[in-house]
Amino acid sequence: MKHTRKALRVLMACILCLCSLAVTASAAGANAPETKMTQAQKDFIAKVGAMVSADMKQSGILASLTIAQAILESGWGTSALTKNANALFGIKADSRWKGRVYSKTTQECYDGVQFVSEIASFRAYDSWQHSVSDHAAFLLAGSRYAAVIGEKDYKKACDAIHKAGYATDPGYADKLIRLIETYGLTAYDATGPEEATAGNAAEDTAAMREALLALRQHFSGALKRARAR
Repeated sequence: MKHTRKALRVLMACILCLCSLAVTASAAGANAPETKMTQAQKDFIAKVGAMVSADMKQSGILASLTIAQAILESGWGTSALTKNANALFGIKADSRWKGRVYSKTTQECYDGVQFVSEIASFRAYDSWQHSVSDHAAFLLAGSRYAAVIGEKDYKKACDAIHKAGYATDPGYADKLIRLIETYGLTAYDATGPEEATAGNAAEDTAAMREALLALRQHFSGALKRARAR
């Protein structure tokens, strides 16, 4: 019996060690932090992600960058511009634009310090798909966005689109990067049969971590009971 208990303790210790290593590896290797998303956010990422993933193959613009821009510019699809004009990216309507226009108050930061309010005209669309397609066409047509096209590093792409003047917000690139990392949007940059479909990498990681922690707690309790006998 004494040898049996000793063997049990050794076995339990090994299992605990393996579980600890697995939890550590899961936390360190996760592409996205543990983040809870609402169903509306999941639906938004899935809908826009499907559109931009297909578009990326033609445009060379990272899907993660485009999805992050859509989230930021449209407020997860809830902004007045998106609801009234199907505009996901806040592209202003200059003399080159021949389509519908929607005007609203916007915030700009021209000096890199202070935001000011002004009325601006934005491109309006018949659908979100039209907005996604025009976003790609807009970037491809502007030589200043050349550094964005074909860039595989999402951080560099976010920095490039900001430096090219897409937005006046001095924190624009950092906000995009934070969205990409928080919601695991790089999954949509993948190509081939394992391409992402639901934008739920963060929740999958969290579930795995919780399961491993529960397993470690279970065996820890068993080991304590064995030692008490």
